[in-house]
Amino acid sequence: MTSGSNEDGKSAGKAGEQIREARMLASRLQRAINTSHSTLNKMREVDRLVSNRLTTKTASTLQIIDNLAKESRSETVKEEFNRVYIKLLDLFNEFKLIEGRGYRTIVRSGGLIDANRLNDLIDVDTDLLGTVNLLYEFVEKISLKKSTNVNELKEILRILDDIVLALRRRNEIVRMTIQRKVKKSQF
Repeated sequence: MTSGSNEDGKSAGKAGEQIREARMLASRLQRAINTSHSTLNKMREVDRLVSNRLTTKTASTLQIIDNLAKESRSETVKEEFNRVYIKLLDLFNEFKLIEGRGYRTIVRSGGLIDANRLNDLIDVDTDLLGTVNLLYEFVEKISLKKSTNVNELKEILRILDDIVLALRRRNEIVRMTIQRKVKKSQF
């Protein structure tokens, strides 16, 4: 077997695993929406999958940005890529924290869930995952070119700002959910 076909096999296996994870994730969330019930363990697994998907894609993007910075001939462009790298690294660290908070916070005693918060969290995570993928694809496309222009760097920064806004919305949803649980437990 050639190394090329070996790579294709690895790629197909990884894609198959991602599809299985996506189906499992969708199934658990749909079941929770339909029944208004779930378990902490199932929601922890959803948090883990979301965190893993975000950190994996962000790590790949960081690697490309690091290479672009190293290959750049312009000091100004190099500095901009370094700024982007630092901002994205901060997001990467935030994404790792998602595993410990999020979907599990919507599970109340007895396995009841807050369906409105669940839908809000699904919406914001869909935006977050889509925007992280968009950033990866955009940076990957830039890496295939010989040079980077200022407009491309501005677009990267705009996409990063969109990611930051989505993450803030997510954190606010989680914060509100936790506050509600605390207030209800005090009664």
